[in-house]
Amino acid sequence: MKPITIIGGGLAGLTLGLLLRRRKVPVKLYEAGSYPRHRVCGEYLSGRALSIIDSLGLRNHLESSGAAESQDVVVARGASALPRHQLPRPALCISRYAFDRLLAEELSRAGGMIETRTRAPTEAGEGIVLATGRQPSAIQAGWRWFGLKAHARGVRLDAGLEMHFSPHGYVGLCRIEKQQVNVCGLFRSRNPVPDLATSWKKWLGGEPSSLLHQRLQQAEWEESSFTSMAALSLTPRKSADQIGLRVGDALTMIPPVTGNGMSMAIEGASLAAGPILEWSSGQRNWATATGKVSRLLDQTFASRLRHASWLQHAMLEPFPQSVAWTLCRMFPGFPSVLFRLTR
Repeated sequence: MKPITIIGGGLAGLTLGLLLRRRKVPVKLYEAGSYPRHRVCGEYLSGRALSIIDSLGLRNHLESSGAAESQDVVVARGASALPRHQLPRPALCISRYAFDRLLAEELSRAGGMIETRTRAPTEAGEGIVLATGRQPSAIQAGWRWFGLKAHARGVRLDAGLEMHFSPHGYVGLCRIEKQQVNVCGLFRSRNPVPDLATSWKKWLGGEPSSLLHQRLQQAEWEESSFTSMAALSLTPRKSADQIGLRVGDALTMIPPVTGNGMSMAIEGASLAAGPILEWSSGQRNWATATGKVSRLLDQTFASRLRHASWLQHAMLEPFPQSVAWTLCRMFPGFPSVLFRLTR
């Protein structure tokens, strides 16, 4: 079996490495950081990835690590909230601090080699998979996008997941392990925001009159869990238009409003594993393997990326937001339609 090199040890890289090792493919993974560490992430695992997690035998490990099941969602705008909505299938909520560590341990146990604190060249080539994370973009349509995340205690939620919208962006709250709540937000600004290291609680805490502010007013923040990410690119990218074999955010990033980012990373790894295995075993060359992966990724993700872009716009612009809000109130099944379209 020919060896595979994976550049980037996030969810996509670790999952791909584990899938390949389960099929005896030699794997070496390079990660610029170390495990465990906090990342900007909604820490909300839903959709098709749950079946992949089950097939890898990891659900029990996640549950024993404290993963919380999320069965419903509440959506709020300012001080107003829609009725609680039951999810078609429960999601799992667990910190990336715990999840990445679990996957790294499983990959090592399966015989994969992991080099942490190592920045490998990110050049495309035969046997190389790029899973290095997001492709940055300083400004998109005049906006600067940035993400913030921290864990907190003493936060009461009315559902397993709460989404709170404001003119500046949105914040998601979900229960995770150790009686904590993950507070993760995506925001936009016309101008640079240089003081995020000191003002992040204000951004995450919501407007004074909002339901979000009420939720977090007595929060006990875990300061060490705070992390931020700037220059986010939310423009959908096709695999066929890019150089090299890419998975996860190295390929494209779905707007976080969908709660589908973790799932897409794991799904993409699963789609890529089959053609890579065929290359490793000599059944096809690298060009045809890469082409097959690109087609699978684009066919699988094109529709949900398109709908996610529309949803992102609808949730942030005043008039579309009002229309979407009215539709959700008039038609109780409308949120379920949006949920399915982005998965």
